[in-house]
Amino acid sequence: MEGVEIRLTGIGRTIQTVTPAGGKKTERVVYHQGDPEFDSYDPTLPAEMQWLRSIGREDKIPKNFMGPETISSYNGPMLSQQVYTVLEQYHRGTADEKAVEDTMAQIIAIARSTYTEKGFDPAEFTPQLIQDVYNIARLGNIRGASSASYCDSLPIAAAHNGHSQNTHDWIYYDAKYYYASEEMKGALQDIARRIGEKYGVPADSLDLPTTYPDGDIRKGIYSSYNTIINDHARNEKYEGNMIDETMVPPRGLRFFYKGNSTGQDLIVPTLPAAQGSEATIFDGSLHVWYGDWSFLGRVPIGQSGPQAPVSVNMFDVVSQNAAGGVPPEITGFLRNFDFFSPYQYGSYRSAHPRRF
Repeated sequence: MEGVEIRLTGIGRTIQTVTPAGGKKTERVVYHQGDPEFDSYDPTLPAEMQWLRSIGREDKIPKNFMGPETISSYNGPMLSQQVYTVLEQYHRGTADEKAVEDTMAQIIAIARSTYTEKGFDPAEFTPQLIQDVYNIARLGNIRGASSASYCDSLPIAAAHNGHSQNTHDWIYYDAKYYYASEEMKGALQDIARRIGEKYGVPADSLDLPTTYPDGDIRKGIYSSYNTIINDHARNEKYEGNMIDETMVPPRGLRFFYKGNSTGQDLIVPTLPAAQGSEATIFDGSLHVWYGDWSFLGRVPIGQSGPQAPVSVNMFDVVSQNAAGGVPPEITGFLRNFDFFSPYQYGSYRSAHPRRF
């Protein structure tokens, strides 16, 4: 009817609670505007998230609300993927901080309602629920920064490869993702605390760490953008190592390195031999950008025999071959990265144990 506005004013749900005598009581409650359950309701959520409202594990609270043990009530890993996705979108510039908060808030609201409806006391489990979602988000923050960085590197890799297929033999680093992910660490803590306030959870009762303890397998990957890039470079691609993974990079610094162990890099033949070395088809190639300054040159790791170096330091390559010298602001960071061939990985690793 013209002039009539249809508006959602309340959400009714059936709640099952435990009575003092140990029995169960079923009652109907209605949430209105201002209640977190109402404010977080989104009728456009995917069907699998709506599914959470109707089924749930009745025997116990899960050890981790985002883990696989929640499968009988809802798919924790699936919901984790939604957090990962929105954080990758954030780092790629297609989602903002509000989208990150909305995603976390919706998951928490739905999980909270699901377990409350099954008779569990929300005052007891809501802090753990918030912490579990936060912990997935801080993983997603570093994963998202790495993924966005990788996507940025694809056109550069294609110019070296002559095609857009993934050959997995390059390292790309962009300091903007280091700073963006570090800033998001604090933002995620603020988001978790704001969600907690809606449910009456004091901020000081939430455990929201930004670091991982020694011995935790996540520490060497998800501590920062530095650690995830270095884990790929050192432990997956066997061609580079960041010596001090806690070093803060200069803003605006980027580099792309291709190891070229197959000898098929199209750019390498166009570059002169590095100073003091003979050119080989297996030399690596390095781009460095910093403001208006840039460098492109060979990395002499392709030599064989006794004269072959175990590793080559980035600063040595750039300083010896860059016309006009190197901006002093970036020299410390360049010294912090070594390159090596996959054939020298064992020798390099034994001489340079990782600190994480």
